[in-house]
Amino acid sequence: MHFAIGETEELLDAYGSSYTSYRLYCNGTFHGTVRYREFFDLHESLRAVYPAAELPAFPPKKLFNLSAAELSGRRHSLEKYMQNLGQSVNILQSPIFQEFMRKIQLRACGEDFDEPGRYSVYLLNGNAVDLTVDPKVSCEELLQLVGQELKLPIELVNFFALFVAVEENGRCTLFKKLAPFEVPFAVVKTNAEEPTPVGGIIGRSTKGSVESATKGIMASSGGMRIVIRKNYWDSSYDSEILESHSRVGTNLLFVEAVDAINRGWTHPTVDQKRHLESLQQKGSRKEFVQVAQSVKGYGSLHFTSGATIDYPSSYTATAPYLSGKDLICPLKVDGQVKQEAVFRVIRMRCWRLCSSSSSETIKIGHSADHPHGHKMSIMFEYLLGRDRLQWITIHSDEAIWISSCLQSMVEELMLQKRGLKVNRPVGGDGSSGKKTGSSADGSKNGTSETLSVIVTTRNMGNGNNSAFEEIRDEDL
Repeated sequence: MHFAIGETEELLDAYGSSYTSYRLYCNGTFHGTVRYREFFDLHESLRAVYPAAELPAFPPKKLFNLSAAELSGRRHSLEKYMQNLGQSVNILQSPIFQEFMRKIQLRACGEDFDEPGRYSVYLLNGNAVDLTVDPKVSCEELLQLVGQELKLPIELVNFFALFVAVEENGRCTLFKKLAPFEVPFAVVKTNAEEPTPVGGIIGRSTKGSVESATKGIMASSGGMRIVIRKNYWDSSYDSEILESHSRVGTNLLFVEAVDAINRGWTHPTVDQKRHLESLQQKGSRKEFVQVAQSVKGYGSLHFTSGATIDYPSSYTATAPYLSGKDLICPLKVDGQVKQEAVFRVIRMRCWRLCSSSSSETIKIGHSADHPHGHKMSIMFEYLLGRDRLQWITIHSDEAIWISSCLQSMVEELMLQKRGLKVNRPVGGDGSSGKKTGSSADGSKNGTSETLSVIVTTRNMGNGNNSAFEEIRDEDL
């Protein structure tokens, strides 16, 4: 889970005394404001339960008022502290941490967030599931309530998850998966009027931290939605839902399949398209999904904003997407896609998020003045061939969203390796119990165990594929 601390604010307490408050962001959305004392109390509570070796260093108290430089240093240290906590599944699942996060989030909603009301969770086709609920309901609880309202069998509920999306022109664009302890309607309330870079951080820019991206979809009040969508990458899990004879489960898969075709994420042949149209007209939704599974691109998730990748050369234009076990980057030359670079997730040793304004990014060798205006980057260390690791960087306003998706993909693979199913209850960060590491500079890392796999690349048309000729079977 990725945490960031944006700008600080000077506020007054109940006694009229001023104090510094820190704006906390969770996986790209504003979560709430936190005092240093509250961070300190959280750390002390965790110390009472966890050994010192499991906890990161906490920035010490100061006897006197902080200068501007010292305040900036404390903000950076608190951000690093939260990022390190975000790498521990045990801590993220702990009642102490979850209650801290819930209190901060609900406080940001104000006093008018107490009364039960009519709230909606949406399908990808825009249809709403209307519920009369307490707005303070957690994500985990809300998912169960949506399942009950839809009459989705309880054993199928955890095949799905709740996401935050922006509605634009009648279409939902996902930019965050909600953690079980988050309060979905609080996320909507506290972020609805903020500029929303999809997959980036919502909020104001602050020099020196992992910042808000400057481009993206702007969310307005009423434009942000909670959406239910399937919660796995391996499309073979579809069969468990289809074979359960649950009409609701089949309908949810059908809605997603139609949405992907309408978006151009899947590419049926002429015959497949004709067959799908016939099945849709007949209302044969189960058969529709079964045919759709054989269509190229089925089960993929595309990212909306333009991006660049430094492979095979710097600032190559791309529009990345995820499919199965792969991060796929179509490589554009003169505006035309000639090749696709296919990066197997299980060949990524680690990855991290970087801000173009941060010293960490500059230290690694990337320009802070990116020509395409991106403020965020995701870097991953990739095994290109035998004994050959290379850092590859994607500059994108959706870097946080990409990182979150990669992490969930790795967690799914680890579950499968242990013989477990994806529909088991998840941990407090949306994870399944896998612990991720942290880099020395405090930027976020995801890690994956080494599994045997073959790197693949795709040639689009008759373009030159020399960028990939160096990767041969005997190198792997």
